[in-house]
Amino acid sequence: MRQIILTPTLCLAMAISAQAQEVPEGFSVGIGIGAGNSAYLGEDDVASLLPIVRYDSAAFSVGLPQGLRLTVLDRDDFRLSAVVSPRLSEIDNADADELDGLDREITIDGGLRMTYSLSQQTRLTFGAVTELTDEHDGQEVSVGVTQFVRAGPLPVILGAGARWQSADLGSYLYGVSPSEATATRPEYAPEDAVLPYISIGSMLPVSDDVRLTANLRAEFLPDTVTDSPIIDEDVKVGFLFGIIYNF
Repeated sequence: MRQIILTPTLCLAMAISAQAQEVPEGFSVGIGIGAGNSAYLGEDDVASLLPIVRYDSAAFSVGLPQGLRLTVLDRDDFRLSAVVSPRLSEIDNADADELDGLDREITIDGGLRMTYSLSQQTRLTFGAVTELTDEHDGQEVSVGVTQFVRAGPLPVILGAGARWQSADLGSYLYGVSPSEATATRPEYAPEDAVLPYISIGSMLPVSDDVRLTANLRAEFLPDTVTDSPIIDEDVKVGFLFGIIYNF
């Protein structure tokens, strides 16, 4: 498996894990070990060491890979935040010969995220972002629900949801432009897409300052994505295990 620093699938697993869990206020640093598959033609599965750096408070949080969150409104079980976050690409200097000539830059999204606690165990999230760096002008809307359950001494966080991606974003992530088309790689422009996902995670305090975290996530790619000539998987899976120190 090839070694990289961060991949979108693993970043999503980390972001969902952070959003689902109660993150202590203050600074957090740590290291994560992630693994996942690539949906792109010719790209190998990945294994990564992931830096975890974060500051969190009620007013704002900032860190890798989640980006920046600023609280706009905080009322009991409801929080509305402005967010700015990076969107990484698996075909930024891709290794596979099948992807030769394709290169996607890291872009920046900005928008809003809402979190609503239906109960102490159930949390609903909604997000809407648009691209700020003028690479593709795409949008994404996401909705998810997490359910806290207890399996013996372990807290378990079950999650499910979906992401809607505009055609402009889909073309940037999965499409082939006329200038990128070859005899074996035809031009392709996906339509708007809905990508459902499920996840399971847990967090185990080791001491007052140290906790272990784990998250497994599977995202299901629709036909408009899998029909792309550069995509050869219909499910993307990412796993993250990390140790985090809070101070």
